[in-house]
Amino acid sequence: MGVFRRPELEKDNPVAPQMYVGPRRRLALARAASKAQVSAQGDMVETLQMLTAAAERFVATVPASKARHKERAALLKAITQAQRRLSGEPRL
Repeated sequence: MGVFRRPELEKDNPVAPQMYVGPRRRLALARAASKAQVSAQGDMVETLQMLTAAAERFVATVPASKARHKERAALLKAITQAQRRLSGEPRL
């Protein structure tokens, strides 16, 4: 079994040979990455808005208890910071 092992298929193997990527493929990957970075800013804002809304719904549905007060306060603080960041207010 050890004779037929292929090191390039093993996970996290530093001695495994790297796959060859030609110049056309490398340029295509670079173009795709640059397009993805441009749209990433808009996606980040949208994702942060969705995450903030989900966190607000979660905080509203979970009953307040003394055991979870620190976690709840930290979550509320994070929601407030995210809303400030989205609205464009300066940080405190």
